[in-house]
Amino acid sequence: MSASTQRGGPQGSTPGGVDLSLRLKFDPGDQAFHNDPIPYYKALLAGPPVQREIGTLTTIVARYDDLIAVIRDDKRFSIENPVVAGTERFNVFWDTPTLAHRDPPVHTRLRRMVAPSFAPRKIDEMEPAVRAMVGRLLDSVAGQAEFDTVTVLGDQLPMMVFGHMLNVPEKDFSSIRKLEDVTHAIGALKPGKPIPAEFTKSLDDLRAYFFDYIEKRRANVGNDLLSAIITAHDEKGSLNRQELLGMVWVLLLGGLSTTADMISYIIYDLLTHPDQLELVRREPKLIPGAVEESLRYDPPVHTHIRFATNDTELAGVKIPGGTPVYVVLGAGNYDPAKFKDPERFDIRRDSNDHLSFGEGIHFCIGAAPARLQGRVVLSEMLKRYPRLRLADDFAPRFSGSVFSRGLRELRVRVD
Repeated sequence: MSASTQRGGPQGSTPGGVDLSLRLKFDPGDQAFHNDPIPYYKALLAGPPVQREIGTLTTIVARYDDLIAVIRDDKRFSIENPVVAGTERFNVFWDTPTLAHRDPPVHTRLRRMVAPSFAPRKIDEMEPAVRAMVGRLLDSVAGQAEFDTVTVLGDQLPMMVFGHMLNVPEKDFSSIRKLEDVTHAIGALKPGKPIPAEFTKSLDDLRAYFFDYIEKRRANVGNDLLSAIITAHDEKGSLNRQELLGMVWVLLLGGLSTTADMISYIIYDLLTHPDQLELVRREPKLIPGAVEESLRYDPPVHTHIRFATNDTELAGVKIPGGTPVYVVLGAGNYDPAKFKDPERFDIRRDSNDHLSFGEGIHFCIGAAPARLQGRVVLSEMLKRYPRLRLADDFAPRFSGSVFSRGLRELRVRVD
């Protein structure tokens, strides 16, 4: 696939064509969408927000300016679920205050306490450590002509990085993976389906594990991120037990699978656009641009959710109070009103103001660590493997949830 190749063909749409019937078929948790989201994005972008039943009456917002209007207005569009029937799968962390599930003033306080530890300049100080981690992982497949980057890098590097940041020992990584697996399974439930009892029990067990770990760390603080969060204070004092748990959970769940998917997409997007791969090989200074363009082109998080606080209106569409609003960030990244030739993969794209990390007060606090990992992985892969390419028989297969989408595997050849 060259940089000028137009996406959206696999589902039978004509190049540049729009199947408007997909406006009323869009479901962000559906496998057909995960397999090829572009035809759905193009259909949603063809008009104002659309409403349909997805467990309950849901408004779907896709155009860039409409997305910004929703994301920046927490008075009309809350991130807190009022426990609407049909949205049970979004209530997993309701009893635990987290950055991702609270509006101001709770969100403001939580973010203020942790933000200094995620300043880009501070995160960039971790680059030597992250580069050493990537080197160790690639050393583990030294001599192999072919390997799966999802298994070798995606499944391991984000865990190692956040383990380093939070000072979590490797022996405890299995508990973190279990938390990630359970929440991903809940996110994949069909709309309106109750959360199975075994999932609830698993979350209760994991909550107990993390409470215990936090208490142990309270008694033995160090120089890591978790210690900084534990010792942080404001005019209301330090974070309480529930707030600390919520902070740890959102950092782990927001920074593991999404970063893993991002890493795979960066490699995949370049390998399927050989002219751009050659360009970044010749000019390594373009690595940050390649990371940003991959984030726009294949966002690991394609949809967020908000809830209308009262009856309101957006772009001429009336939205009943208390109903969910799907914020389709991935579609915004393909809005031709914002991005010139949005279906073109261009690592030198000017003004790449994509929405893959969100926008406004809920802009992803883990953006800096994710970007750092993406830059380091791409740099090391290009340095080590001058003949890097997709495996001969590789065909992409995707998995996802109502919020995320990623490659199941990414087999590459390096001989």
